[in-house]
Amino acid sequence: MRSLHAWVAAAALVVLPARAFAQDEPGPMPASHAGFTAHQTAPDTVDPAPDLKAGSIEATLLDPDEHPLPNLDVRLGIMFNKVAEGESRSEKNTQAGPDGVAHFDGLQIGSAYAYRVTVRRGAALYASTPFNLKEAGGMRVTLHVFPVTQDLNSAAVGMRGFFYIETRDEVFQIEGLFRVINLGRTAWVPQDVVIGLPDGWKAFSAGESMYDSKFEAVEGRGARLVGTYPPGQRDVNFRFQVPKEAASSATFRFTPPPRSAEIRVIAVANPAMGLEVDGFEPPQVSIGPSGDRVLVTRKLAARGETQVAPFTATLTGLPVPGPGRWIAILIALAFGGAGWAAAAGKWRFVSTERIQTDKARARELLLDELVALTRAKERGEVGPQTYERTHRALMDALARIGMPEPKPRKASRKPQRV
Repeated sequence: MRSLHAWVAAAALVVLPARAFAQDEPGPMPASHAGFTAHQTAPDTVDPAPDLKAGSIEATLLDPDEHPLPNLDVRLGIMFNKVAEGESRSEKNTQAGPDGVAHFDGLQIGSAYAYRVTVRRGAALYASTPFNLKEAGGMRVTLHVFPVTQDLNSAAVGMRGFFYIETRDEVFQIEGLFRVINLGRTAWVPQDVVIGLPDGWKAFSAGESMYDSKFEAVEGRGARLVGTYPPGQRDVNFRFQVPKEAASSATFRFTPPPRSAEIRVIAVANPAMGLEVDGFEPPQVSIGPSGDRVLVTRKLAARGETQVAPFTATLTGLPVPGPGRWIAILIALAFGGAGWAAAAGKWRFVSTERIQTDKARARELLLDELVALTRAKERGEVGPQTYERTHRALMDALARIGMPEPKPRKASRKPQRV
């Protein structure tokens, strides 16, 4: 999923300003959040602690106002990973004291062991970033734990989404990335928030994340957003495929999730291709991070709207192989069948010269198709799999026709001796 992440980075996607959630600005927030001011919380931290003994972890739990949270259950996830021994997981559990501090001692040191502090509160899961323990000292972790809501109407949450479409040999590869932005003091755990995907989608895979935030496939519906979204922002992504028909255009219908303040559609396209997205801005031509020519369009939620409405994206000018190569192959097959029948004595040909002439024409047509196929590959109009498959079929057809028969040489007359 590097291409989409690279595009997001190149586009300098930043946190939506609080004014975007005001009632008189395009944004996803209901009127009750008009003029909402973003809550600022100090970041979670994982820092070396030379004053702690080696093999120890001290975790401090804080509320949104930096006050200690006492007596919460704390879990320490432990992952061991060595090439020669494989991977294994275990855990340790304890409880924070009255000062909101939890301690873990006697832990293994070195890069083979990774640790992570987690706290569950209601439906939410809060976690530190993974870390290792060094030989000198321990580690000190600060983790913020927020109140939780599953009601989207009481959460100060908005989203920005990207769909990145690539045309491949037999499928369209589509990546989706959504940046969930929480400007409140409460963590949000979504309930049945689903993105509707185009008909026929398959091969769904969710992007990896160090948190529980992710998408999961819902058969017949699309991609469901799950996990915990605390104040701040989190990126979640997924990938899927849509079968590619032998047509010059393709249409994809998407239903964005609630609170989608902005959606962008990006399509990798050769100069002959176009992109049409109903209700979106006219597409702009740009260059993607990988050097590909891309078409980019977007839509912002209009004033008074809570989200971008369902939309249809259409790719036009898709390369469609002409019938010439298949006609040539059929001709070659016909000649192959005719040769077999003649050898069996079932057919009698009127003119051998006529057959050789027709074979020459078929051979020329096949060679023309081979040249056209190679040029299409060089222009990026066909992918490597389509090229290999069609090239093999054309070469097989040439083999069936055979090489032209050599013309008989005229016998040279030797001078008579006298």
